[in-house]
Amino acid sequence: MKKSVLAALVLGASLAVTGCFDKQETAQKVEAAKDATANAATQVKDAAASAANDVKDAAKDAATDVKNAATDAMNSAKEAATNAKDAAVEKMAEAKDAAATKVAEAKEAVSSKVEEVKNAVSEAKDAAANKAAEMKDAAANKAAEMKDAAANKATEMKDAAADKAAEVKEAVTK
Repeated sequence: MKKSVLAALVLGASLAVTGCFDKQETAQKVEAAKDATANAATQVKDAAASAANDVKDAAKDAATDVKNAATDAMNSAKEAATNAKDAAVEKMAEAKDAAATKVAEAKEAVSSKVEEVKNAVSEAKDAAANKAAEMKDAAANKAAEMKDAAANKATEMKDAAADKAAEVKEAVTK
């Protein structure tokens, strides 16, 4: 467009400089140059308005594109956050299950050890009871032996005393 205006101006100037032989022809050419210049100015004005509208439309399109891109980015960020949250929840559930399993295993191991200790205590208690019973029986047997020995000794001493008394009686009576 600028070239058209420039060409019209150059043409008008050329005609004016070269000087036409015919005044009427020159006036017509000047009038034609004026019309061409006016047309060129109108075309430039229309082109500028059209370009301004194109810039406005492009700006609106760019704003819409930016808005859409921002919305898409926001949606992607939301989706990524949701996915991260879901992954974290899943990991927590796995950790909870693993911890529960470990606690159950530890509980079972402790229960098993407690049972072993109970059995060992019970065995020791039974062994102590058996030993006490053996010692009681041995003491009772020893006491019975001593009682029998003391009774035998008492009988021997009684018999010996009776024999002595009989000897003394016989000696006195003789």
